[in-house]
Amino acid sequence: MTDSHARTLETLRDIDARLHRLFEVVDETDETAAPPDADPLATLRRARSQVDAALLEHQRQAADDIRPGGGSCVLQWNPPGTPPRRLVLDPDSGGDGWTRRELEWTGSGWRMCGHDTVHDVAISAPAEPRYPDPVDPPTLDTLLEWIRGTWPHPDPDVLVFDSTATAEQGVVAAVDDELRYREQDSHQWYTVTDKEELYHHLQQQGQPAVQSLSETPLTRLQFTPSPLTNDDG
Repeated sequence: MTDSHARTLETLRDIDARLHRLFEVVDETDETAAPPDADPLATLRRARSQVDAALLEHQRQAADDIRPGGGSCVLQWNPPGTPPRRLVLDPDSGGDGWTRRELEWTGSGWRMCGHDTVHDVAISAPAEPRYPDPVDPPTLDTLLEWIRGTWPHPDPDVLVFDSTATAEQGVVAAVDDELRYREQDSHQWYTVTDKEELYHHLQQQGQPAVQSLSETPLTRLQFTPSPLTNDDG
């Protein structure tokens, strides 16, 4: 890591720590929160989430767990409605062939879908790097940690699973440390008691994203009534 990168990282850490202390002070006050569009703290919280993402990416790079070494070639992409995928070509020790591995993201790691040996591999790539290095997506545990504790905020963070041809958009909110899942057209929410349910949604709808609740069609009211009596559509 260069000196410039080190200074940038240290600055990000300092900003992150200062914002965290600011939020702790504000959350301890009894003042009425302003609407999200008029609350500068909502902007600061979104900025901090971006800082957190930058720090997480650096930690992954520092751990040297981004891609296989030894001359391996890695192609990673996010197909719509399905989990992220990787195609890895590992050169054989003898230099006569390559092992091709197809991997699928499970929400906690990579699962091998298939592998074989290929020969006469030819690779064409831009002379100048135009694409980022492959990075593991955030795990479900990490994503859930990002949304926990944000429900008291004017515009809390939620976990969003995109809609597909067979599934509605799904939103997970952490209400008082309880994970609640609701689909866009559902008449009620339900409590997530087993994270395997979320892994299932990931397999069916792809990697979820952290968004502000205001960016979804749902509102606070649709996550707070009793799931037995809530029928607000």
